[in-house]
Amino acid sequence: MSQKLQFGVLMHPYQAIDCVGPLDVLSSSSKPYLEPLLGLGLYDKSVPEHALDYDFHYIKDTLEPSTHTAGLRLVPTTTLDTCPKLDYLLVGGPDPAWTQDPSFPAYAKFVQERLPELKIVFATCTGAIILGAMGVLDGLNATVNHQLIGPARQMCPKVKWTDEKQWIVDGKFWTAGGAVAGMDMMAQWVIDNSTRDAAECGWGFLDYEPRDVHGRLLKREKYGLRLQAA
Repeated sequence: MSQKLQFGVLMHPYQAIDCVGPLDVLSSSSKPYLEPLLGLGLYDKSVPEHALDYDFHYIKDTLEPSTHTAGLRLVPTTTLDTCPKLDYLLVGGPDPAWTQDPSFPAYAKFVQERLPELKIVFATCTGAIILGAMGVLDGLNATVNHQLIGPARQMCPKVKWTDEKQWIVDGKFWTAGGAVAGMDMMAQWVIDNSTRDAAECGWGFLDYEPRDVHGRLLKREKYGLRLQAA
C-alpha cells in the first residue's frame, strides 16, 4: 500500500474557492474517491490502483471555525502548534490587508519553519501575496491574480511577479493566478504525479475541463466520463 501524502491547508480567511476548488481536483482523482465507483463501469481497475491518496490537515492558530467568502464556516483539524509533518501546503487568497492582522506573524512563522520539510507550497490568487509578505518568495518568480499584479509589486517588491502564464513554478513554489487557475494548476500536478487517467476521471466527475499553463483547454485523451455516461 502506498503511503498517504500529508497535505496541509492554511485556514486564514481566504476566498472559499481558492482552496475548495483545488482540493476537489485532488480528491476527485484520488484512490478513496475512485475505488468505490468502479462498479459504474466507467473505467477499469487500474485507474484507482495508480491514483494517489491523501491525509488532509486544516491548520489554524486556534481550533475555532474559520469564516470565508459567502459566510462559509470551516472547522480546522489541527493548530499551527500541533500540525503533523507535511508534504504539501496550500495557501488560498485573502484580502491582502490580512497581512496586517495580529495573527499573521504566527502563520508566517509556521510557513518559514515548515518550509524545509515541504515538497511543494501551492498558492492560489492572492495567496502568493501572503507568501511574499512572509518573505519566502524573495528573488523568485511568481504570479498572483492577474488583476492584482500592480498591488503585488508594491507590497512585495523583492518577488519577480509576472502575469504571462496561468501559474508559475519556481523551486518548491507553485503560484497561480485567479481561483480557477489554481484548479488548473492542481490538475496539472495530478497529471504529473499520478496518472493522466486518474486525472481525467476526476475532471469528468466534476464536469470540469482544465486549462494548461497558457490558458488553453486540455482535451480528454481517454476518459470523457460525461460522454460515456450519456
